[in-house]
Amino acid sequence: MSDRGSGSSSRSRLVGRVVLMLGLLGIAAGPAVPLVTAANGLTVTTPFPAVVVEPGTTASFQLSISVATARRVDLKAVGVPSGWTARFQGGGLVVDGAYVDPKTASTVTLDVQIPAGTAAGTSTISVQATSGSLSDTLPLSLRVADAAAGDVTLTSDFPELRGPSSSTYTFNLTVHNQTAADATFSMDATGPASWTVKALPAGQSQATSTTVKAGSTGSITVTVTPASDAAAGTFPIKVTVTGGGKTASIDLNVVITGVYTMSVSTPDQVLSTTANAGSETDMQLTITNTGTAPLTNVTPSASAPTNWKVTFSPATVASIPPNQTATVTAQMTPNSDAIAGDYNVKMTATAAEANANTTIRVTVQTPQFWWIVGIVLIGLTFAGLYWVFRTYGRR
Repeated sequence: MSDRGSGSSSRSRLVGRVVLMLGLLGIAAGPAVPLVTAANGLTVTTPFPAVVVEPGTTASFQLSISVATARRVDLKAVGVPSGWTARFQGGGLVVDGAYVDPKTASTVTLDVQIPAGTAAGTSTISVQATSGSLSDTLPLSLRVADAAAGDVTLTSDFPELRGPSSSTYTFNLTVHNQTAADATFSMDATGPASWTVKALPAGQSQATSTTVKAGSTGSITVTVTPASDAAAGTFPIKVTVTGGGKTASIDLNVVITGVYTMSVSTPDQVLSTTANAGSETDMQLTITNTGTAPLTNVTPSASAPTNWKVTFSPATVASIPPNQTATVTAQMTPNSDAIAGDYNVKMTATAAEANANTTIRVTVQTPQFWWIVGIVLIGLTFAGLYWVFRTYGRR
């Protein structure tokens, strides 16, 4: 009897100790009700519930939804000021709710558009998440302040490029979105008349806009094709991007150095002449500037057969404007011993910027002096024969 009583007393003391330990654990852990979640199995949170925005911009909140059991959660924005727009987005769609799995928290974006001209001040919007009997409310604070969300700027690696009008020029621009919201920027580029100027997102051939995340940068490629007849000079290119209520622009320059080309010919385009051996013959040559920039210090020269003499007047042309022609006179004297026939003389015009040449065929004839000598010899021959026949024919 005493043994049984003693055993019962020991068990009672053991049970008492266990109850006491459980009680102490309960006190240390806190109330037992919130063990599932703070909102009875449904919570909605965001890492940045209070933001500063500018009028005319969009504020985006990344919402994270957690549940204890898989369920559909409906979302609603309450307290949106008049004229403002608030919408939930997920998976590229505008949504009113999400199906949430307890193993993975679902993320939904709340975009709040603040109209331009909104007065400075603070507004509170509440996100209400409901699922059956479960609910949670997340208050969001938006303080409207001018220039609070930063600015948008446009920069270029090289604001000026230089070369001939036959080249295509490429500028690499960077859009700096220093605002607090993602923004989609449209692009516009203008240049001189008859020029082709295009602004596209880097790596794209057809897209006309680019999206740049808040605090990030985007790349734009601007290609410029000058008019084929563009004269030498500096030509401005203006590029503008617009998005998120912001506009940024940059001025670029293309410096055309001109195309330097020229040609050598004759006034009547006939590339042949005649000359007498040992006698000077004049021939006019035309030097035409077929490029888009002036040619300077144009000097004519000739490559002629051995012992020929070729000089030019004038010896140098100071400048020939684009699409203009200068005339020089080539004074050619073939070698006095030159045999009658055709000879090639290469005429070259050399400028500081370019050169050109043409070949003239020169037909060399027997000098007039030898014609006279021949006639005299023939006459003397006939006279001698006449004297011989007259003197000795009577015998």
